Amino acid sequence: MSDAAAWPFSYSDEVRFADLDVLGHLNNVAFLVFLESARVAYMRSLVPGRDPVRFADFGILVAEVKVAYRSTGRFGERVDTLLRPADLGRTSFRTDFEMRVGDRLLADGYSVLVLVDRASGRPTPLPQALRERLAADGARERVAPPSAS
Repeated sequence: MSDAAAWPFSYSDEVRFADLDVLGHLNNVAFLVFLESARVAYMRSLVPGRDPVRFADFGILVAEVKVAYRSTGRFGERVDTLLRPADLGRTSFRTDFEMRVGDRLLADGYSVLVLVDRASGRPTPLPQALRERLAADGARERVAPPSAS
């Protein structure tokens, strides 16, 4: 099992009947819904009082998701989604995740999130307070690749 200290945030949810595929397994699309629920809860913990739907300043868009499916989930199981920020860019950050039922790894991967200015619809820099909170949870500044000169 993963070291719990390496994961600053955990979100727990139960596999519902609607989450199953025709074989009775947790549907691959449902993994993304579980990840979204964990991501929204994590962001609310970082920025308390911020409504994820009614925002005045910035929104958060998912730019990329990578999921490696490791084992099946089943009806009624409690899935713990573990999150940690991995790296920080100017307008984006990456979070790594694992989804587990007890010691059993269901999936792991990452998502890249981009902050977008609500008025212009364009990417916007991460606010300093959010950058500091992500860094406190272990995120590191993204290192730019060397330039070809």
